[in-house]
Amino acid sequence: MFYKEMSFTDEMASSFPERNPLPGVLRQALQFMEEHGCVRTRRDGVRYMTLYPKPEHSDLAKTGFFVPDPADTAQWTKSDDPEVNDRLAIFLRTGGDGSWAGLWRDDNGQQRIVHLGSGSGSVMLCVLAENIEDLLRLLAIGYDEHCWPDQFELTPDEVREDEYDDDDYPPPPQLFQNYVKNILGLSIPARGSEVVGKTVSMDESESDDDFWNWLKRLND
Repeated sequence: MFYKEMSFTDEMASSFPERNPLPGVLRQALQFMEEHGCVRTRRDGVRYMTLYPKPEHSDLAKTGFFVPDPADTAQWTKSDDPEVNDRLAIFLRTGGDGSWAGLWRDDNGQQRIVHLGSGSGSVMLCVLAENIEDLLRLLAIGYDEHCWPDQFELTPDEVREDEYDDDDYPPPPQLFQNYVKNILGLSIPARGSEVVGKTVSMDESESDDDFWNWLKRLND
């Protein structure tokens, strides 16, 4: 019998908890990018998606979408309670240091984008964007990584000039930018600080960030 592999977008959607589903706006964006050749496969068979069609910038782009793994959530929540873990789906690699972002359902039932720093590099642990539209706008700006709060005060060109050799920093993701601007009708800011609010370190002793406090309650 001929077996047709599930599309990456469908695999993503089926892996999100029913109580915290993949938002329609993000699913449509993933479907568009998949249709334009942005899905890749690692040597170990794991599929992921970048903001660039193959084979552009295969060795450079650090931001990528991955199918969420419940085990990753459990490592952060220190819980085996589905009522807890279904509230957080980790799906977006934000940096080469091992930092990630996820979809979190807050105490009011609102889905928000949160950042989970690696701890060995980025220590940002907080709400990153208030909704999916703002996440897409942030990704469209053109940063290579999205785990360094200081970079959000700069444009990608300024980050490249200050911290990278030209050949080590990918250009703006034009296909994704065109989708966000022309299909979704969203504006693309010049800097991440226009989307990302106050960021918080995991090393802080206290914070008013909702996600930071949620994890702290679970880990105390």
